[in-house]
Parts: sequence; C-alpha cells; structure tokens
Amino acid sequence: MSLFLLLALLGAPDEPTTLLVPPFSHTLGFQRIGGFYIKMYLGSQFRVDDPQGMCGAKMVEEDDPTTGRDDHILTMFGVNSGTGQVLYNVKLLRPGLYGTTGSDTGQFKRPRGICCNPAGDVYVADTDNNRVARLKYSNQEVGWVSTLEHGLSRPHGVDLDSRGNVYVTDTGNDRLVVFDTEGAVRHEWPAGLEGPTGIAVLDRHAESNEYGHHHAVVIDRAGTRVNKVSLSGQLVKRSDSRRVGLARAGFAYCAFDIHGNVYVTDSVNNQVHMFDPELQYIVSYGRTDEFDSPRGIAIWRRFGQVFINEAGGGQYYWIGLDGYLIGCYPQQFDSRKPGTTIALYLTEVADVTVSITGPGGKPVRTLTPPHHQKPGEALIVWDGRDDSGELVPPGDYRIVAVIKPTYSKPKYTFKKELVGSVTRLPDPG
Repeated sequence: MSLFLLLALLGAPDEPTTLLVPPFSHTLGFQRIGGFYIKMYLGSQFRVDDPQGMCGAKMVEEDDPTTGRDDHILTMFGVNSGTGQVLYNVKLLRPGLYGTTGSDTGQFKRPRGICCNPAGDVYVADTDNNRVARLKYSNQEVGWVSTLEHGLSRPHGVDLDSRGNVYVTDTGNDRLVVFDTEGAVRHEWPAGLEGPTGIAVLDRHAESNEYGHHHAVVIDRAGTRVNKVSLSGQLVKRSDSRRVGLARAGFAYCAFDIHGNVYVTDSVNNQVHMFDPELQYIVSYGRTDEFDSPRGIAIWRRFGQVFINEAGGGQYYWIGLDGYLIGCYPQQFDSRKPGTTIALYLTEVADVTVSITGPGGKPVRTLTPPHHQKPGEALIVWDGRDDSGELVPPGDYRIVAVIKPTYSKPKYTFKKELVGSVTRLPDPG
C-alpha cells in the first residue's frame, strides 16, 4: 500500500506539522515576506526576478561568544537571478545588495546556487558566465575575491564542506567538480549524473551532524531525481519523482537537517519533499497557497531553522514533526495469543513515549521510556501485560503515543498525541 493511500485511509491531521510556523513573538509576523515588504526594505527600484538558491550562517565576526542569545541570528544570502544580484542581511540591522548583470568583476548572468560558511566565504554559481564566483562577507559588506572555472558549463549548484572544499554541479558536463580552498581542482566525478543541478554536502566533521553522515545529495535528470553520492565520488542511492507518487516534478534545491534527513523543494508541485538519509521517501509538505514555486532552501541545522525562496519572496519555518497511528495488529487478543503490535508513522526523528490505560482511565503500562525513533514506520510491541507483568483482564484499552521533536524550540512547546485502542477478549469457555 502506498503512503499516499495509507494516509488517505487514516485521515491526515487538520494541520500538517512537518514544518512549523514560528510564533509571532519570534517573527513579529514576518514569517512570509513578499514583494511589498522587500521593496519597502530595498527601495521601489528593486524587483524580485527569478529568485534561486539561498544559504545562511552564523558569521564568526558577528558572533558574541559571551552569550548564546544571538546564535539563531544568521546572515542569509539569496540569489535574485534575473537581475544578477545577491541579497543579504546584516544581522537584524539592514539588508544589502551586491552585483549587477554582466560578465565582469562583481557581475553575474543568471546565477543559480549559492553557499557560505561562518568564516564569510561565499560562492555563487554564475551559471551563464560558466564560472563560480568567490565572494567574501567581511565588515558587514560583500566583496569580490576570484572565480573558479575549469571548463565549467552552466554550473548550477554549489556547496561547501566543513574544510572549505567547494562542490559544484557542472550541469552542462554531467559531472561534479570539487575545488580546494585555493581554487585548485581536487576531483571530477561523473557519478552517473544527468545534468546535475541542486547539491547539498554533509561531511562527518560538519557541525550539527548528529549521526556523522558523510555524503552529498544531488538533484539531476531535469529536476526529477535525487541522488546520494559518497564524498569519494561513488553513486550510492537514487530516488526519482515516481517514488514520491508524482507524474511530474521540479526538484530545485536541497538541504540536510541535523539528523541527515534531506529536504527538497519542488517548484512544480509547490511542495517540500522529505527523504531519510538513505533517500527513502518520508513525507511532503505544502498545500494550496502555502508555497509559490519554492526554490532555494537553507537549514540552520543547529536549531532547525528553515528558510525557503519562492517566486515572489521567501518563507521561514521551524522543523517540526508529524505522526500517524497506522493501527494495532491484532485489534483484539486473548490469553492464548496475548498482545498487539502498535504501528506508528513519523515524519522526523522523535522522542516517543507509549502508555496504555484500561477501563476508567486507570494506568496499566508504560511501554517505553522516551527514546529517539527515526522517521518512517515504527513498530512497538505490547505483550498484553501490565507494569507488574500480569496479563491484563478482559476489557478495552486505550493506547496513547506521545511524540515530540528532538531539537530546536519546538521540543519545549510542541507535541502530538496519537491515540488508538485494542480489546482484551474474555478467555474462551
């Protein structure tokens, strides 16, 4: 049974919570920014024109090491491809613009991907100029440093590993090119890719990489396929849009969360799709009017902050959690074959606690202490006994699975209860 059919039969919750809109106290109402507000900040002459990639980091030069209160305030960069500009913010003080259309220093032609690191290194895939531009954010300004070329043809995506190596999707040459911090080529990997575009890199030395993942994810085949590629250049796994149940797709850009799960924007279906680290499809987020052709995505893994570019502006979310109680199998049991298996479906790593109450709401059993459960299907067995080890008497029993996110502020403010029931039948006569 497909996940789509399964969730339709179960009945999806009224409000999907895979991504959470931060509270007003955090955003002051600016969770979604459109053209009106952008012009208000950047001036009436500015226009949003084909926004593409985005990235963000906590800049070392702007960090106050004596407090953690500013650790969530990032410097964000976004590509306004149609005007050849890079937009950025100086903390919460002011916006900035860099670049014009052209092929000289400080100019871009239809740029696409962008990446940065806390040291202020910024790289832009200058697509129609067949190069990658290296910029530097310093003293609250962006400046030009150099270019990376090496026969690039329509480079689209770009990302950095923790050591400053630059990974570029060389779309026109069906390859990945890896440059070192000095701009020298370290690797050229075909990896069986067809017109690669978006890329995200997560290496074992990266901060906020809870499980030590060490690979890249690359979008290719005209935005219909996602590939897992080792950082030694081997193709490991792939998943295409048909596995998500989509007749057509526009996979645009991708990003990792702290657990190595992969979030992929889809500009055709106006959704964000989520895959686990092995590219098993987990869930899609987005309904009518929630996204307007989403493109670039950046995740600040430490706190689960999610930033998404869309056709007319951008949005800001927190990584949340959704879950479903698939059912209890069997629904009824007796003393001959006591117990049941409780099947849950989770969209993120969750802290899970399962408890059982009997007639009159009396506590009967706590099955598990709070523990991390990875996304996807989770099976929890109840042997039909109470906390004393005795088989429960006949009656109806209520099962409550409480799921909470594992990091970021939502773990303190958000939880879901998944409720089901089973029946212990009288012993046969």
